[in-house]
Amino acid sequence: MATYPPVYAGTKVTAAFLESMCPVTATKTANESVTSSATLQNDDQLFVPVEANATYEVALLLLHDSDATVAGDIKVAWTGPAGATMNWGVHGANTGVTTSTNVGGVNMQTRTIVEFASFGGGDSTGTVALVFGTLATAGTAGTLQLQWAQETSNAVATNVRAGSRLTLTRTA
Repeated sequence: MATYPPVYAGTKVTAAFLESMCPVTATKTANESVTSSATLQNDDQLFVPVEANATYEVALLLLHDSDATVAGDIKVAWTGPAGATMNWGVHGANTGVTTSTNVGGVNMQTRTIVEFASFGGGDSTGTVALVFGTLATAGTAGTLQLQWAQETSNAVATNVRAGSRLTLTRTA
C-alpha cells in the first residue's frame, strides 16, 4: 500500500514533513442561506488550498435544509485549479424529498468536476448528504471550492448549516 508522503529510511522528520501528512479541513461555523436563486455560488467557508501535481481524497459532510412543504432542494458543484480533474459522488435524498426522517429514496450520482449534483433539501430540522471523491491537480496549485444553490428557485431559503465539514487527505 502506498503512503503519502513516502517515508524512506533516513528521512529527516521536520514539522513541514509531518504537516504534509495531515488532512486539510474547512468547517462551517455559521449557517448560510440562498433564497430565490438557482445560480451556483461559492460557499463562504467550505474551501481548502490544494497543491500542484497532487492527488486527494475528498470528503464532505453536508448539513443542509429547506422548507418541509416546498421542495427548493439543493444542488452542489465544485471549482478547482486549472487542469484539475475530479470524480465525485453524493449520497443524499432524492430531489423533491421534504423530510429528514424515513427518507425512502436516495441518489448516489457520480459526477466530474465540471458537473453539478442535485438532491433533496429535507425539512427545517435538517438533513445530511455525504459527498466523496478523488481530486487530481495538474501543474497549478489553487483552491478546491464548494459551490451550491437551490435546485429550484424558491422564496423559502435553502441552508447549508454550521458544522458542515470539507476534508481533503493527500494520497499522492
